[in-house]
Amino acid sequence: MAYKKPGLPDEPVKLKVKKGDTVQVITGKDKGHTGKVLTAIPKENKVIVEGLNMMVKHEKDRQSRKPNSTGANTVIKGGRVEKEAPLNASKVMLVCTACGRPTRVGYAYKEGTEKLSRRKYRVCKHADCGKAID
Repeated sequence: MAYKKPGLPDEPVKLKVKKGDTVQVITGKDKGHTGKVLTAIPKENKVIVEGLNMMVKHEKDRQSRKPNSTGANTVIKGGRVEKEAPLNASKVMLVCTACGRPTRVGYAYKEGTEKLSRRKYRVCKHADCGKAID
């Protein structure tokens, strides 16, 4: 039997946010901040948001594998590197493009006349908005 990390879902979760969406953090140290989703990780139910949930990683100096014009390897400087850490997808809410407020996500279908023309799209759940998100 294959090893599974503890705490991960048995199967990938259907995320309601995609890469490129604007989201707002609803809990944690970055509560209230908005940012753009850089990566969605459905297998772990996580998203990486631009400029939020920053972590510091200490890296050593290391040689690059590509030689420079003189043929010698160059050294990549190390030090303290700040980068975004993954957030649980349940801690973020999608910001509606029409009304600009964080919203729950609903789904609707477009019907067409051609074969296989039924399309699913995301909808804002605010009563006064209700417009398509994508």
